[in-house]
Formats: sequence, structure tokens, C-alpha cells
Amino acid sequence: MCELVLEIEEVFGISLADEQAERIITVGDLYAAVLVATADKTRNPDVCLSARTFYELRRYWRLHINDAGSRARIGPSTNVFDALPSSRRRETWTRMASDLNLRFPKLRRPLAVSLFGLIASAVAAIICFVSLEPLSSLGISILFGVLTFVCSLALFRSLTVSFATLPGESFTTFRGLTEQLMAKNGAKLADRHDAFSSRDVWTILRLVLMDQLGVDRDKITPDAHLVRDLGYD
Repeated sequence: MCELVLEIEEVFGISLADEQAERIITVGDLYAAVLVATADKTRNPDVCLSARTFYELRRYWRLHINDAGSRARIGPSTNVFDALPSSRRRETWTRMASDLNLRFPKLRRPLAVSLFGLIASAVAAIICFVSLEPLSSLGISILFGVLTFVCSLALFRSLTVSFATLPGESFTTFRGLTEQLMAKNGAKLADRHDAFSSRDVWTILRLVLMDQLGVDRDKITPDAHLVRDLGYD
């Protein structure tokens, strides 16, 4: 529960007491706890936060990504990445996050690059194990083999950041990117647009759970058990 609670605290700009977090069993329990913690953040309930977020994103896109002042139609189903050549995608992605002062979802590496990193790290770990095994105990050899794998993989990921140019399946469209921005910046967007209601809390909470637990939206109901139904470990 710890990692999920920390993410929810960051997204909503709140702090949940340990005793309170321990009593959270269902999605409804979590929703109720967030509602209480965000009671002083309630804004205009007639303003739709998701719509305001989409309009902000679209306005930035028209001014800075498309030709200045372009009125090209951008709707919720428009593909975000059609206008972003992979050669400058990371640079543009980073600039958008900085200009909008929002946490953006991370771009991913091609599958082939990720697989190569795993294989190379595994080979390095095996070489380390085989080299140490005659000179030390089995436990020490295994320990250093595991450390070699972890360090090699971390080094590989740091060296291949420039290859991370692909979108995740959840944010290829403007609708998906809007949802991801809400899931990562709920409190900040609420303050920015003076829009935060119980409906927005529920929407953002579901998005966070979808992102953190990798479950379908339809499974996230107030009665859903976080461990038994949603597979939270």
C-alpha cells in the first residue's frame, strides 16, 4: 500500500496518516480518505477539470508545436505523435513538461533496445558469477551476480535515454495524454484551473489506480477490493 499511497499523496497534494492508510481496504475507502483530505481544496464544482486540462494542452500545442496560430483541428482522438518526428520527440516532450510545469508520462524505448539491455545485463551477471564462484562461497557469487545485473541494467538505461521516444499505449491520443496529466498532476491542475470537485477526485483516483495497478477502468468500482479484486501487492 505504501507506494500507491505515496503516489496518491503527490498527485492530490495531501498527506494520509499511517493509521488511516492501514484502514483502506477497498477503492471506496481510498476515495473517502482522499475526499476528506482534499475538503479544503474544493473549487468550482461546475468546471470540468479534464476539459480545462485538454484545452490548456491544445492551446500550447497550437502555439508551440504546430505552426504559430494554427487552427488545425485537434480533438480528443487526435494522435499526439503524428506531429512529433522521433528525431526531436524527446526534446519536445521535455520542453512541454517544463513549459507547462507538469509531470508528463515517460516515453519508452523500442522493445528491441529493452531486450538487448536485459540480455547484456544477464550475460554480465553470469560472467561475474562464473568468475567469482571458484574464489568465494556460492552465496557471495550469487550476490555479486545479482548486483552486477542490477548495476548493468541501470547503466544501460542511463546510456539509452535518447532511444526512449515511443509513447505508451495509454497516451497516444490527446484524450489519453490529458488523462495521464490529470493522473500525475491532480492538485496542481486543480489549483491552476480553480476546478476540483468530488467528481474530479473520483476521476483522478481511477486514473491513478489504472496507471499504478495496470487494471481496466471498469474494474475500479467503490466496492472493489484493492488486493483481492485489483491485484495490489
